Amino acid sequence: MTGPIYEFQIPDPTRPLARSIMGPSGELVDFKPSILTTDMVVGRTVDQVSPIVGTYGMGGPGFFGIRLGSEWLVIAIWGAADWIQVDGRIVLDMFWEKNARVRPWITEEGDELSALLVGQPITSFEVNRFSLKIGIGERTLSITESPESRPILEGTKQPRRFKRDDDLKRAVFLSPTAEIWV
Repeated sequence: MTGPIYEFQIPDPTRPLARSIMGPSGELVDFKPSILTTDMVVGRTVDQVSPIVGTYGMGGPGFFGIRLGSEWLVIAIWGAADWIQVDGRIVLDMFWEKNARVRPWITEEGDELSALLVGQPITSFEVNRFSLKIGIGERTLSITESPESRPILEGTKQPRRFKRDDDLKRAVFLSPTAEIWV
């Protein structure tokens, strides 16, 4: 599966469940996020960065999350970090080879991205149907409309592409938790 996800559930913090390795922390309830506006995020400070937000119980969809205080700014694309660039450099490429010309921000050796973004304010925010651009301090986090800058999918050997009916505006939202079930 690739591309944006639009249907979510989150644990209800008022109805906690006995914690299991693969189960939710609370009874799951439908979560219908609002479309974001600039004033909802600009000026807020990045507290944490994670390329592994979300779960389906046996693993995760790899949403990209930026914690802003008690909320998460989520980019709900399956394997989102493989779609996102910061200053033109891809965040994550699962099949990156060590001899490649440009290394991703996050590799098995470490995470260079968090050190750049944590503590920085969000300075601009623009989400369109097939692209986004978020200013964080002096950096720019983006998904370009053209798929040519994204890593290829291993199975098809094609770049990650949006489908005609996709809409990033519905897949970028604030969540009260990083435990987002799909």
